[in-house]
Amino acid sequence: MTNGPLPPVLEDYRRQIETLKARALALSARLTAGQMRERPSPEAWSPVEILDHLRRTVEQYLPAIDAALARAEKTASPPGEPNYGWGWRLFLRTLEPPIKQRFRAPKAFAPGENPAVDVTLAGFLAAHDALIERIHRAVGYDLERVKVASPANALLKPPLGCALLAMAAHGRRHFTQLPPLPGAELPGERG
Repeated sequence: MTNGPLPPVLEDYRRQIETLKARALALSARLTAGQMRERPSPEAWSPVEILDHLRRTVEQYLPAIDAALARAEKTASPPGEPNYGWGWRLFLRTLEPPIKQRFRAPKAFAPGENPAVDVTLAGFLAAHDALIERIHRAVGYDLERVKVASPANALLKPPLGCALLAMAAHGRRHFTQLPPLPGAELPGERG
């Protein structure tokens, strides 16, 4: 991981990933192991299955991000907020809550059968720490022009910054699917 401050855009992406980690920790601290495994309905995932799905998704993207960085030359992004184009902005909006459309997860991203709560939480945190490390490695690369091959569909090649931002948006999307918790809201939730 590089030392020193991140550019504002990457610092924002890092902060969003840290918020997901805090939410996962708060969730696991508030729910019993049984509650973490409980599905709100037969077709919905349990909290631990959601964490496992998010872990698997990030883990699938890490090698794709590494490959994109290995192929690219360092050239700074244009100043200001990246412009990922209308198609990728639309893609990001479909990931953000509130959920307007449901999608079936690709098999590689689907949660395992009956995942262990403690192992899944540790894996979720480790995968997101690795993603933060990739955010630090992205310094000096053009977030709009470096393309990451999607592990779900090789024809899709989102810009590097869009792929990083998608991981945060995807996490927020799934955290909104969880049943409300008693007590104070989770970090990052709006009242």
